[in-house]
Amino acid sequence: MRKGAITKFKLDPNKSPRSDWKAFDAMSEAERHAMAMSDQDAKPAKRSQLKKARRVPDVAKIRTDLGLTQEEFAVQFGLPLGTIRDWEQGAHLPDRAAQVLLTVIATDPKAVLRALENT
Repeated sequence: MRKGAITKFKLDPNKSPRSDWKAFDAMSEAERHAMAMSDQDAKPAKRSQLKKARRVPDVAKIRTDLGLTQEEFAVQFGLPLGTIRDWEQGAHLPDRAAQVLLTVIATDPKAVLRALENT
């Protein structure tokens, strides 16, 4: 089914797409790069594009770096446990405000705790 410039289709669970990993593994990095560059629909991002890309904080890494369980992290920083789980499982992405909060938690968690004590 085609609507506008977007093509939608459903994969048949009984017929998964096949990749020739042996052929891929046999290719050199230069050959892989040349193949990627030849695909007009999936060109690799340029360094300038990657610099502009907005990165989403890795919630699980931030939490484990602090040595906290999901429950402890949620309680300590006043966040719903279900939200933490959703972020870590990739079910939802943190919105921009949550991304800022997570970045500050990763950089200076004590500053966030101090701010929460004053509320």
